[in-house]
Amino acid sequence: MESEQYSISRRWMRTLAIGTAAVIALAGCASGAAEAGTGGAVIATPAEEGALPATIGHVFGETTVRDAPERVVTIGWATQDVVAAFGTVPVLTPDVWGGDEEGFSPWFRAEVEELGGELPEILAYNDAGELDFEQILALEPDLILAPYSGIIETEYNRLSEIAPTVAYPERSWAAESWQSLVEVVGDALGQPGKADTIIAESERVISAAADVNPRFADHSVVYGVSLTDGATEAGIYIPSDLRVRFLLDLGLQNTPGLDHVMAGVEGENWYGSVSLEELDGVPADLYVAWTTSPEETAYMLDHPTFKLWEPISEGHFLILEDAALENAVQAPTPLSIPYAVDGMVPLINAALDGESVPARN
Repeated sequence: MESEQYSISRRWMRTLAIGTAAVIALAGCASGAAEAGTGGAVIATPAEEGALPATIGHVFGETTVRDAPERVVTIGWATQDVVAAFGTVPVLTPDVWGGDEEGFSPWFRAEVEELGGELPEILAYNDAGELDFEQILALEPDLILAPYSGIIETEYNRLSEIAPTVAYPERSWAAESWQSLVEVVGDALGQPGKADTIIAESERVISAAADVNPRFADHSVVYGVSLTDGATEAGIYIPSDLRVRFLLDLGLQNTPGLDHVMAGVEGENWYGSVSLEELDGVPADLYVAWTTSPEETAYMLDHPTFKLWEPISEGHFLILEDAALENAVQAPTPLSIPYAVDGMVPLINAALDGESVPARN
């Protein structure tokens, strides 16, 4: 049954790529391809009839997109995936955590190749950590998307002088859901109908995995922050965090000790802190966490207090050292969801069976 689900998700990924490629071919007939700053042809899809102009609200006000964008710059997390899912290849994207030597995730690279486009430039920063506005200006974008980023108002103002810029709705580095991110990008690209289709197809991939793994609904989960040297508390992500919501969508349940976790949330943090001495107040059938190295994993699993916690002592844990897989889970997108499902489902099943091993690159 599980192998059937992997086949479903891979088939969907290929189907979406073929469908968007077909739309791009029509776009090329209608408007031709613009030339990228790196010398290659820009691949972009036309707006749906009547979808533009569109006005999009965000933390710094409103942005109106009047014409179908062809040269799109993305800043922050995940947005480059969503743009590509619509059939448009961005001209500039950030260097993603867990990416390859050139800074691209495997699913984004595969989608660009399927679309027949060229990989974009990687966004640069100066020595002070500021955006390279000259690089952005030189690429002559007609739209800048930063709905899942940390840009501040002065940066937004400078970017808006270059091209219409869409910032995040309320909080920096926060997305209400991956679905809302798709909707924002769909509105900006003039493709709200396509957004609905992409969301529905992605949700089917997740629900299919839940359907063939009904046992998940009988087990609770905690998604934790890596335990580092000297820590006296365990960090646990709250239910609204996108990586937790992904596991819940697969059918897993929140820990019964959720109140204990939420009591340790400070300000607008997306995780709470629980004393290592009080972890018994946060029961879980499965513990999921990410680390940056085998040494960090070993420290956590060998910690004299932490290792007594039931999911650790009973071997019901899943430690992600695979940065690409963690990236796919922490910021789900229409492109990364099939990758995350295929990677996580067998690991979750193994952990529930007490066959826990670190997931490594």
